[in-house]
Amino acid sequence: MTTISETPATEEAPFFPASRSCPFSAPPQYSEFRETGGLHKVTIWNGTQHWLATRHADIRAVLSSASFSADVRIPDFPIVHSNQPEHEGGMFLRLDDPEHARLRQMLTKEFSVKRTQAMRDELLKITDELIDAMLAKGGPVDLIQDFALPMPSRAICTILGVPYEDHDQFQQHANAGTDLDVSHEERARLQREAFEYYTALVERKRREPADDMVSRLLADHEGPDGFAPEMMPVLVSILVGAGHETTANMLGLGTVALLLNPAQRDRLRDRPELAPTTAEEMLRYWSIVSTDPRRVALEDIEIGGQLVRKGEGVIVSLIAGNRDPRAFGAEEGECPADELDIARKARHHVAFGFGSHQCLGQNLARVEMQVAWPRLFERIPDLRLAVAQDELDFKKNSIVYGLKSLPVTW
Repeated sequence: MTTISETPATEEAPFFPASRSCPFSAPPQYSEFRETGGLHKVTIWNGTQHWLATRHADIRAVLSSASFSADVRIPDFPIVHSNQPEHEGGMFLRLDDPEHARLRQMLTKEFSVKRTQAMRDELLKITDELIDAMLAKGGPVDLIQDFALPMPSRAICTILGVPYEDHDQFQQHANAGTDLDVSHEERARLQREAFEYYTALVERKRREPADDMVSRLLADHEGPDGFAPEMMPVLVSILVGAGHETTANMLGLGTVALLLNPAQRDRLRDRPELAPTTAEEMLRYWSIVSTDPRRVALEDIEIGGQLVRKGEGVIVSLIAGNRDPRAFGAEEGECPADELDIARKARHHVAFGFGSHQCLGQNLARVEMQVAWPRLFERIPDLRLAVAQDELDFKKNSIVYGLKSLPVTW
């Protein structure tokens, strides 16, 4: 058993080794841990020790087992930051089955494959409008602010019925939940602001329902057998944050990967039918979530040959699992797991998690990526970085990995 400790620069520093010194590869410790045993003991920001799962099979075993809980209120849960139990305790996504599954079922229709596929034309319209605006402005532009962030933000606002003109406000609220440099006090303040904003929005939807998801949830699923009224603002804030944050980061990172791999970029531009496998490969390659999911054992259980005792926490490394050579690159003729191949059959990646808590909005995220990248490179074929590669500014102290900005020109 290997024990490692982090050396945080601040009280809210992330779990070690979350940051990537090279943005295009997993931290070297992950590969070492994966090859010397699937589970290792690690010390996180608050001094507590937990298991780290690094193998693809072990990650799936943890996330699909009823022997582990996602409830952040349970003692010894490996929390990400000090506000987490107060802020997320009782949220449906932190409940365990069967209650979690019962509540989740009320939301799945809104994010079904059929409903999200039906949004393709609207997503293409949004994509074209954003590209039109960039072309009219002229390069260089920040692709994050001008494309990667507004594309999924506008989509989730349309679905939920949230005013897009408030995007600066709700994006700030969402960032507070993922940026680990934010202090305990500042995060608490922004969370209070977010609750006030979404409470007012929900009340407005009660008075003036429309053809949107929030109105339907209030009409069909609020009450004793559904979501408690006081939880509705929290639920909407989760859906808004999750609906744009991860996809926005994926769009930025995927664009960088294609710009720096011109053969892959040209392949996608010439064969747009590769959009589905491109989306899955980008999800596998980047993983996005650096420090989650996390669980705590409800009973003694063996994972990958290691006994995990009741009350011990487990952190799964999606980054390590998605680069596991046992799961990717093992077939003859297949690219190694550390390389990018947009034609790879990578649908079994764990970027969205696994098991019953798997990302609710994954179908929407997939369609957004399948629409965005082919259209972007079709309309701006000479898109290129406006700065040197080593000048790109990556998020290195966040739950969600991504770029702070992405200067591009053409």
